Amino acid sequence: MIDRRSLIATGVAAGGLLAAGAGAQAPQRAPTDPVLGPPPPGIPPIKLNWAFCVSIFFNERIRIQSDSGRVFVPAVGGEVWGPRLQGRVVPYSGADYAGAHGLDATYALEASDGALIQIENHGYMKRLDGKKTPRVPAPPRKPGTVPNQSFDAPPDSQVPLRMRLMPVFDAPDGPHAWMSRAVFVGHGGRYQNPDHTIFTYYEVL
Repeated sequence: MIDRRSLIATGVAAGGLLAAGAGAQAPQRAPTDPVLGPPPPGIPPIKLNWAFCVSIFFNERIRIQSDSGRVFVPAVGGEVWGPRLQGRVVPYSGADYAGAHGLDATYALEASDGALIQIENHGYMKRLDGKKTPRVPAPPRKPGTVPNQSFDAPPDSQVPLRMRLMPVFDAPDGPHAWMSRAVFVGHGGRYQNPDHTIFTYYEVL
């Protein structure tokens, strides 16, 4: 008759033998996990190639009364220049939807050859002075009336901003089809008199 202590001892010994056998057959794990450690050798670093710039002009601004403080700003025009694309911004083809949760914009670009290219811009804006943008309440209006579209520059118009962008382009087949298959990053700067923004886009190589 085997008592409880003997049974436990036998199980521990057997478990050790099984573990040893399994360890002898299992492949050895790399001492450094590539997911947690430095990148594996032989992978070239990411490079950026300036593709083009886009200027966006505005002349009206509609502020939505919500916690996000989102502003609807139609794009009324602009230019496109650079080594990979030249053209213009199609007036009123979209708008900039900026707010506390980031920047979202969509509009159309017309290349110099007449091709239309849709852009969806996502990113964020951050004040470089460390302060928060003051909230400006939307002017009251009666239901069914046209929103007040008088253009008023925001109170922080002169504050430098850090803009970081992740654009996605939808281009037709032809010489601009590469834009639909490429990965882009970008940055932006806001300027006054007149109020406009210049976005610079880089292709990730």
